[in-house]
Amino acid sequence: MSPSLRPCVFAALFVVLVVPDQALANENAAPGAQEEAPVLPILVLQIGAGARFRNINLDLGDGAGGTENRSFETGAYFDFAWHLLVRPMGRRVSKPSVQAIVLQVDGGLGIGLKAEISGIELQTNTWRMLGQFGYLYPMDRLELGGLVGVGGDVFDIDLNFVLPSSRIIYARFGPALSYQIVPRFLRFRADFGLRFPFYLGRLEDAFGNESSGIGLDAALTFQGWLHVGFSYAVRFVWEYYRLRFSGSNMNVPAMGDGGDGNDHALTIQFLFGWSL
Repeated sequence: MSPSLRPCVFAALFVVLVVPDQALANENAAPGAQEEAPVLPILVLQIGAGARFRNINLDLGDGAGGTENRSFETGAYFDFAWHLLVRPMGRRVSKPSVQAIVLQVDGGLGIGLKAEISGIELQTNTWRMLGQFGYLYPMDRLELGGLVGVGGDVFDIDLNFVLPSSRIIYARFGPALSYQIVPRFLRFRADFGLRFPFYLGRLEDAFGNESSGIGLDAALTFQGWLHVGFSYAVRFVWEYYRLRFSGSNMNVPAMGDGGDGNDHALTIQFLFGWSL
């Protein structure tokens, strides 16, 4: 081979063998770099307040073959609320199937709640907490999945002959979906759930020697967040328990002799916070 042709041959081999490999590597790296940017916030922390309404209605045996109705209504009272949502793998892994894992905590605390029974004002406190593990798979603007967790609803009231205090501890699971109406600025989310109480506090034996219940809940949320991190939400929550009591409890004959009842609440919340 002529010495003058050798540089041309080496240059041609370099272009054919090396340059395509580098271009392919750059093409493979580009999608990876794009996938690393999270589409959804990995952390949302919000606090706020609103109004909550609660109504408890009981139909109990009176010990003489009849029934007695007892009811308790709070009216509207101030409710302090908080919400935390975390996507633990939101930035570490680019796969949507892994980014879909979420942890969520919601809670509320009643403030300034006053109850009056038979003309007597009773001191009343209420608070609740729900921790959940879930999976919300992102598909363009839609997220679809469900959550499962454990929660508690505590209702403390001074001793009376109408209604005892209660501590409802329950397991919950249900579906959830979310849709971006306006990307980032406005998102709609709907949650539905079944609640299975496994502890009722003083309700366990207040109206009989056996008690059971089942619950339902639904929540509608309109939320959004700005580029700087500020987030906001308006949330409507409905909660319902169906309770059943059987047998008689000779230790507290004044409280009732079997029966059933329901406990439902409606909450409106305005939340503000930060997102990352």
